[in-house]
Amino acid sequence: MSAGGLRALQEAFARAVLDGDPDPVAAFIEPGGEEAKRRLAIYGRAVTANLVGALRGAHPVVLRLVGDAYFHEAASRYARADPPRSGDLNRFGSGFGAFLEGYEPAAAMPWLADVARLEWACHEASMAGDGEPLDFEALAHVPLEAQGELRFSFHPSVSVVKSAWPILAIWEANQPDREGTPDRDVGEDTVLVWRESGTVRAVALSAREVAFIEALASGLGLDEAAGEPDWDLPAFLEQLASHGVLGAFRREIPGGPPPISP
Repeated sequence: MSAGGLRALQEAFARAVLDGDPDPVAAFIEPGGEEAKRRLAIYGRAVTANLVGALRGAHPVVLRLVGDAYFHEAASRYARADPPRSGDLNRFGSGFGAFLEGYEPAAAMPWLADVARLEWACHEASMAGDGEPLDFEALAHVPLEAQGELRFSFHPSVSVVKSAWPILAIWEANQPDREGTPDRDVGEDTVLVWRESGTVRAVALSAREVAFIEALASGLGLDEAAGEPDWDLPAFLEQLASHGVLGAFRREIPGGPPPISP
């Protein structure tokens, strides 16, 4: 069999496993016939169970909100619609939130998709590398007049999840030590997610804080990112630094050579 033919067979086998239609590949499975279909069905159930299990592990709050049967059906449908592209099942599920957004049975729970997105951000934060930490000693030696030029990176686990729904309140209410009733059931949430000392954390951000973080992430210096001086930037920076959100920094010299390390 040629390489192209083998690839086509492998792709057909994968579709048969996930879609539950053994006919296209049953003839290639010994001993063929109904026995081949039965074996393929067993394999398909095992694969689906593994994929659903991976989604359950990454989305415990969604699971708690909708129940086991609902979750299993939704996760199985997602696995067929968007099968994994990596052998690492820890990386499977990045599109589950988008899937739930268009999943008709979830129409009565419009916040569910964003809760899934928040959970995936937490899941990714738990797996992210450590990156280069903020050098506090070097930062302390930056002259005052140059501090506005500083550009900061973020810890690799950092992400921001925006929602028109109170997803942080829902997420917090459905942690293992809570009984499931959110502190509030209205309002928008923009959530900062990161890992600190091995623990994934999530906090709500104000509009000003979100704008600042996004500006820093785009490469702007402190002065440009800060915007109008009508908020307590030093206090917010101290919070970001002390909780490990900020990573390495560099200085920009306007009109000069490329960025240099402090």
